Amino acid sequence: MIKRIAHITDLHLDEPFTKKQGISARNRLKTVLQHISSLNINEIICTGDIGERTSLDFFFKECNHFNLSVTLVNHDSELETATYIKSKLFNSSKLYYSHEDDFYKYIYLDSSLGIIDKQQLAWLEKELKTNKHVLISLHHPIIGLNLKVDEIGALKNRKAILDLLQKHSNSITVFCGHYHLSSTIIDKNVTQYISPAVSYQIKKQTDKIGIDANTYGYRLIYITHNNITTQTQLFHESN
Repeated sequence: MIKRIAHITDLHLDEPFTKKQGISARNRLKTVLQHISSLNINEIICTGDIGERTSLDFFFKECNHFNLSVTLVNHDSELETATYIKSKLFNSSKLYYSHEDDFYKYIYLDSSLGIIDKQQLAWLEKELKTNKHVLISLHHPIIGLNLKVDEIGALKNRKAILDLLQKHSNSITVFCGHYHLSSTIIDKNVTQYISPAVSYQIKKQTDKIGIDANTYGYRLIYITHNNITTQTQLFHESN
């Protein structure tokens, strides 16, 4: 049996920069969610940058029919979002938690301050004591890219996190966003997928940050008892 999950990230709803680009982020989210529904997928992981506080009611109502797991980042308000995520545990004012099934352990990290703090890192180390394959979701990439966007947006202590993950005996799969592009990187036992943004994309350039305002999308994740595969779904429109 195949478990199917949609990974959405970087919605940037109601934000001034998105509006300045002529982007209707709310309409793009609706398009993405309609596509997910058309595939009969009912589980979504959202790795943050939801948008302004004014958008939270809209976002959670649109996702109401899905089994939704959320991680947060600096563009998101933890206290505001907490009212919508009643089933999740806020640890020391941060949203990180885990659950598992017969074959996999799912870990959700909070990189809202651009760092995985010592308390959360210690919690992660304990959570990794499992014989199951581990799926980690967070906003920031853990493995860096040779791109301009990585120079200004890197997770501050990602080397410490990667070192911890690479001590784990089993394979670990990471799903993240933040860079508004699609990327797959493997480093030892860690496979990292950066998913396209629901709002707009950032071009893969080493010298500058270029915006592709006409493209948006998300990632599909397919999980069996011993394998994980993914594919990206992109949409294109003129503003």
